Amino acid sequence: MSKKILLAEDDEDNRDLIVFMVKRSGLEIELLLAENGKEAVELTERHRPELVLMDMQMPVMDGFTAVKLIKTNPALQNIPIVAFTAQARAEDKALTKSIGCIEHCTKPIDPLELTNLIRKYTNI
Repeated sequence: MSKKILLAEDDEDNRDLIVFMVKRSGLEIELLLAENGKEAVELTERHRPELVLMDMQMPVMDGFTAVKLIKTNPALQNIPIVAFTAQARAEDKALTKSIGCIEHCTKPIDPLELTNLIRKYTNI
């Protein structure tokens, strides 16, 4: 049975790249896609993915707000969320950790790093 992972990413090229990496990984993963934080929250509520990769800068609702909403929902609060962002400063990392992200990964992500991250949080 495949594991569900949600990718919240507004940039089409970044989404396509992650989809390609996941397919090439050979891991049994169902990748759910959201183009903004609002969609990410809705898909998380509906599908309860094993892992969320959350872009922090998106239209409609940013990743910071989406993470906070997910983490305040008792039914969702244990889903691991990884901040998936171009922001790499120490204060950016501290901020994403403070709102409930378990890791802070900067884009572009290395395919091996992505595969290892998925394995770590989905027990594949």
